[in-house]
Amino acid sequence: MKALLLFFAALAWSSTSVAGDSEAKSNIEIVDRFFATVFTDTAEAKILLHDDFSFQFMGICTICKSYNKETYITEWLGKDIPAVLPTGVDLEIVRKIDGGNDVVYIVKGKAQGINGSYNNNYAMVFKMEGGQILDFQEYHSDLLAETRLHKKKIVDIK
Repeated sequence: MKALLLFFAALAWSSTSVAGDSEAKSNIEIVDRFFATVFTDTAEAKILLHDDFSFQFMGICTICKSYNKETYITEWLGKDIPAVLPTGVDLEIVRKIDGGNDVVYIVKGKAQGINGSYNNNYAMVFKMEGGQILDFQEYHSDLLAETRLHKKKIVDIK
């Protein structure tokens, strides 16, 4: 009897574990699909964004601000990024961390900014809800963004 009870407990635990893994995997798949389409098919990428979507380019810099679902596509992707990265950016996803509804991608970027090489590293943090991206925060070197994308200079204080 004890063995039977342990069997059913183990079966219930493994079913719960698989369900959790499945949800995390589907969120990873959604973010993967987002990355596959965001620069090439913004209409497809936009479908993956929740109606209450928000994006923040984190830090203290000229383009460090927040966007909603509409302005992310029209302003961020349509104006802000092309203005400072006219030839685009190559992104290499180094690591994917799934935490169910919290997904983090570690990414290396390579680009030519308007003021030189812009090879930044990112932590991209996604909050998922209902199979869509609710929130996206992009952490990066804001100092590199300012010097390579906005021609700001670093000045020593004497």
